[in-house]
Amino acid sequence: MKIRVGFVGLGLMGGPMATNIARTGYALTVYDVLSEKCAPLQDLGARVASSPKEVAECSDVVVAMLSDSGVMEKVLFSPDGIVAGAKAGLVFINMGTIAPDATRRAAARLSEKGIKMLDAPVAGSTGHAKEGTLGILVGGDQEVYLGQKELFSALGKDIYYLGPSGSGEQMKLSMNLLVAAQVTALSEAMVMASKAGLDLELVGKIIGESNLASNLISRKIPNIVNQSYKPAFSLKLMQKDLTLIIQSAESLGVALPTTSVTHQLYTSAKTRGHGEDDSSSIYCVLAEMAGLD
Repeated sequence: MKIRVGFVGLGLMGGPMATNIARTGYALTVYDVLSEKCAPLQDLGARVASSPKEVAECSDVVVAMLSDSGVMEKVLFSPDGIVAGAKAGLVFINMGTIAPDATRRAAARLSEKGIKMLDAPVAGSTGHAKEGTLGILVGGDQEVYLGQKELFSALGKDIYYLGPSGSGEQMKLSMNLLVAAQVTALSEAMVMASKAGLDLELVGKIIGESNLASNLISRKIPNIVNQSYKPAFSLKLMQKDLTLIIQSAESLGVALPTTSVTHQLYTSAKTRGHGEDDSSSIYCVLAEMAGLD
């Protein structure tokens, strides 16, 4: 018999992830602060809860895909939060990206209530979420992780256990450091070529067909060429993750000079109104700095 699963946070990533859980046959209860996001899941047979507390009351495992640690703490510990409705033995899986230290603090508080926590941030964007091919980076107690492998397999293709609480989040920060670096370098390269008078579409074609192009770069080139920035991963979330990366590096005593500059660029881009756009809209700020129309 499959476990009862709850899902909180039905945004760009959470919505398709919850859809895959529903299609795998789990008894699913969902909640989002924007109730209209629950309707597609209800059509698939999911129960719609009125609060995170009600989700916990109906579930053996609760998965959350939330934007930051402040939202997660509210979902967990507010009067109508998950802890208020949870029975001892509930497993809480946070799949959003937050600071490793915040993860460990939340796990300790939950443990006092008899709730087990895994941090399991994901590698991939909205396309991978829809296809169920995310990478999943898990931290927490290994026995708890092994008990959730079947559920993880409904969401991702490559599932990695990294170690104790916070380990999954720490790995995700290293991966997003690389994501930001690649997108920024691509944008700089295309701005320089465009400022020199080269055709931007041809520039993108040459980069995309070269052995320099990662899968990520290949997916971002059309955004820049077409100046179309529908978010697969929003710039505001990249800026948030870069802030976490800088904070983590400082706590570890690690110098990240290149990433520090990248963080400043993304902060500027967010301030200039690109927060809701795809992270590749960093090109727009660099183009403006170069005096391109």
